[in-house]
Amino acid sequence: MGLHARARRSVAALARRGWLGPPDSLLQTAARAVDRSLTSWRSPIGRVAQVWDGLASDAFVRDLQRRSWTGLTATHLNHNYLMTGSRDCYWVDWLRDQYFAGHGPLDVLSLGCGSGHFDRILGQHAYAIRSITGLDISPAAIARAQQLADSTQLAPSVWYQTVDLNHYEPGSRQYDFIYFFQSLHHIAALERLLDQCRRALRPGGRFLVNEFVGPSRFQWTPRQMDLANEQLATLPPELRRDVVSRRVKTSVHRPTVGDMMATDPSEAVRSAEIEPLVKARFSVVGEWNWGGTLNNLIFQEIAGNFDEADSTHRDHVDRLIEHENTLIRDGVIPSDFKVFLLSSS
Repeated sequence: MGLHARARRSVAALARRGWLGPPDSLLQTAARAVDRSLTSWRSPIGRVAQVWDGLASDAFVRDLQRRSWTGLTATHLNHNYLMTGSRDCYWVDWLRDQYFAGHGPLDVLSLGCGSGHFDRILGQHAYAIRSITGLDISPAAIARAQQLADSTQLAPSVWYQTVDLNHYEPGSRQYDFIYFFQSLHHIAALERLLDQCRRALRPGGRFLVNEFVGPSRFQWTPRQMDLANEQLATLPPELRRDVVSRRVKTSVHRPTVGDMMATDPSEAVRSAEIEPLVKARFSVVGEWNWGGTLNNLIFQEIAGNFDEADSTHRDHVDRLIEHENTLIRDGVIPSDFKVFLLSSS
């Protein structure tokens, strides 16, 4: 996202699913077991790389728009609102003006860059970039990123390389801006990689983490599923049809750990641990909720049914977004997606 095939009953697996307070020695033992199991997929031409080669395709991106909450324009406008206070203020521009004005030219490190989509967004929105180094486990994604960077003259220096980030070692104080954009939750060696990021960040530099920080291995909580199912039931059957099977969706789905391992052993491998580990190593400059705790589940496989030009459809979407915003704001549920802007001191 097989990592837990051997360690499914281990202390670390239990901790990731909500068991609190195991002795450090037990966690260390479990961590060593996890590290040994990584050998089955750590190669860039291994299983995870093959999965992510497929995700780099244009066809996958188009399909994702039909099956995910991220395919809804209202989702992205809400992200603007949650960060900037205005749906019409693009959060990337706001971040630039608030935190990067007068800073540059920047040497940028893009970790888990995929095909370079976010890198190109920064270039298109006037971030002062001197160089971009982009790293990803997928050779296909890296080839696509380099091709698009070359065709758009993204920065004076752009270098993409296939790397397994679980074992990456950058040079000391090489970068002014380091970021993960929905990629850190695929990393098993979180402590190691975050320590390397802190080492690589220059004094005064910024570290952006835009991530899924919800339940590891998508083991949604009972409370989360109950609330999502309550809202799903408010939608008419024609909007709850799976865009592929056309069956009416009657409840949200929590995959088994085995399902997760079979699909992508890196998916959300330690996502619930990201926030505390990041905050233990960096100073928080800014922190913003992005939601998704309920709506990521509700709209999964049915998002393509919603025509946002239709006022009735749009009302349903807006209602679900506002309901989730309220529950998160009132502390009823956490935000499964969050953005952190950090510094090394």
